[in-house]
Amino acid sequence: MISRTLHPWRMSYQRAVETQERLRRAIRVTPLSRAPRLVAGADASYETGGDIFFAAVIVFSLTPWREVDRAGAWGRVAFPYIPGLLSFREAPILLQAFRKLRVAPDLIIFDSQGIAHPRRMGLAAHMGLLLSIPAIGCAKSRLIGDYREPGKRAGSRSPLMHEHARIGTVLRTRDGVKPVFVSPGHLIDHSGAARWVMKCCRGFRLPEPTRQAHILANGLRRGRSAHR
Repeated sequence: MISRTLHPWRMSYQRAVETQERLRRAIRVTPLSRAPRLVAGADASYETGGDIFFAAVIVFSLTPWREVDRAGAWGRVAFPYIPGLLSFREAPILLQAFRKLRVAPDLIIFDSQGIAHPRRMGLAAHMGLLLSIPAIGCAKSRLIGDYREPGKRAGSRSPLMHEHARIGTVLRTRDGVKPVFVSPGHLIDHSGAARWVMKCCRGFRLPEPTRQAHILANGLRRGRSAHR
């Protein structure tokens, strides 16, 4: 896979914020141009007490449902942990994993925020721009916004709002479990993001592509620790 170069990764806090403000103008919240055949999930894991980061991406075919490709990468993070600037810390190594894929997905789900972010530039939005592929953020917790609790049945949802604008969907993916926070990253709209997250949930709270990517990232981390 090929990614775009939009900016350097080493920069000050203020420059990173300014970069997000500039990039947000390029984000497109719009219906998918076509139904995806291949959906990827991406996630990351950190070495306990260290600054080594492990990234994983797994691609699934939707019909029939099967894994078609996977890739991982690891490296030392070069940007400090600052809330709201996660992509500057994680994206460079995630991009290394994506570049190893043999097939390009039509849609990517990230275990992170999309536009449900103070500057509308969460990791899924940033990565969607870098890869020029429709991207969804599906986070386990809320970063910003207000909402009404959705119904208890799977598929129940309510809008996530911030400053009188919709920034995402609070989605119940299984009966009685905590909802997830879904937001468009790039090249997809709110209804499409919620729809495809639901389609990819296969009996678990989290969509299967990101759930499996999480397992792979943790496996990479444990494998490196075992060989040190």
